[in-house]
Amino acid sequence: MSIAFVALSVIFLSLVWNNNVWMDEAFTASLVHDSFIGVIKASMADTLPPLYNIILWATTSVFGYTVPVMKITSVLPMILTLLLGATVVRRRFGVRTALLFMIYITLMPLFMYYGVEIRMYSLGYFAATGAGLYAYEIVCENTRSNWIKFTLFSVLAGYSHHFAFVTAAFAYLYLLIYFIFIKKSGIKDWLKCLLATFILYLPCLIVTINQIQRVSTYFSMPYVDVALFIQYLSYPFVVGIRPASILCVMMMWTALVIFSQDVFWDGDRNPDKIYAICCFTVYYGVLVFGTVMGKILPANIFVDRYLFFSAGLLWLFAAIIFDRSDKTYYIAVIAALIVGVCTYIVEFKVEYSNSANEEIAYLRTVIEEGDTYYSISEDEDMQNCIPFYTILDDETPDLEYIDNIEDAIKTAKKRGTDTWVTVIDGHEIPQEDLAVLIKNNKSLEKEADFDFDRYKCTFYKVVDLKS
Repeated sequence: MSIAFVALSVIFLSLVWNNNVWMDEAFTASLVHDSFIGVIKASMADTLPPLYNIILWATTSVFGYTVPVMKITSVLPMILTLLLGATVVRRRFGVRTALLFMIYITLMPLFMYYGVEIRMYSLGYFAATGAGLYAYEIVCENTRSNWIKFTLFSVLAGYSHHFAFVTAAFAYLYLLIYFIFIKKSGIKDWLKCLLATFILYLPCLIVTINQIQRVSTYFSMPYVDVALFIQYLSYPFVVGIRPASILCVMMMWTALVIFSQDVFWDGDRNPDKIYAICCFTVYYGVLVFGTVMGKILPANIFVDRYLFFSAGLLWLFAAIIFDRSDKTYYIAVIAALIVGVCTYIVEFKVEYSNSANEEIAYLRTVIEEGDTYYSISEDEDMQNCIPFYTILDDETPDLEYIDNIEDAIKTAKKRGTDTWVTVIDGHEIPQEDLAVLIKNNKSLEKEADFDFDRYKCTFYKVVDLKS
């Protein structure tokens, strides 16, 4: 078990040694490049809880403001979740189930991707998974210690991400159902836990309410229609290599068939299997909840990546069900390893195939103190990524993004500096921006083509219009 824990942890750590980030990562990384008070103020203006930002600020302050340090900060909750598998899951379900669970939460789709992303997803996933595990610990051993751990994991989920808290809320719901219909004596303890959770979460709740009130002015995700809902159903099984994705779906369907046969055909009402199907339904419960909330709120705040928090419990279902015989268990392990190889190949390419080092080095040679920057069509990806890479490199002056091309030009003119512009691949320069350039007797001169992470764009310098 120790060897497996170390080996699976190394898989996560092998993916962090690069400078590649996408828009959301650049946003978070830029946000924590400030004083502690500045981080708190910026976090309050965001739509998500501030805990991860505070942790990231602390780790970069101590160990250095580098992408690997930031990604390791995200990997640590993944490793802690593996530790839950090696301890809590092993103690409750045995070594084989624990080992398969640990393999799943490393090698299946989503885990490597969100495990290294510079966002709060891994922290929320760790907390939500812990809450789900300790909910069953309470069922098996109704002790004060288990109630405290369950409460703390749930509150941590709330302080990590709103939908991590929603995932934990399903554990509360299932516990309530259990106490109402099976063990009524536990309802009092459940109410105490609910009160403690409310009190501990209250500061974050106040912030959340304020965030929800202004969400329509901040951003909106695509609304979940029927086609998107169906797509989200299969989201945790998409590897990026079709045969592997099919094998992944087959694993989960096989687990469901085995569960149905054992419970409904053979009449096996083992509590472990009832708990397992509860774990399975959490993912789809969060999906339904998020879809409904998107219809109620003034703007949709739900998107597929918010389902990640429940993915660990989803695969815990499969791990419990497959540990019914040597045959099903070893087939499940082999299938998981096959999918895992494909998943790792895909994620390795995401992290290492298009390095940003060349772009960082180039910016170091051309950016001067006081330069301004504008992204054509107000593209948010480049708005965040390009300035971040100047912040990341100590030798490069910070590049100030200004969200209006005319203001960017005028600001640079007053300073006696340059204005830089990016146009993301596949986009044209809008006529209104060209008109502004001509009005200010300026034009764009191509300087370089950028190709990093998932992005391609052209980097321009604003120059005087040639007569």
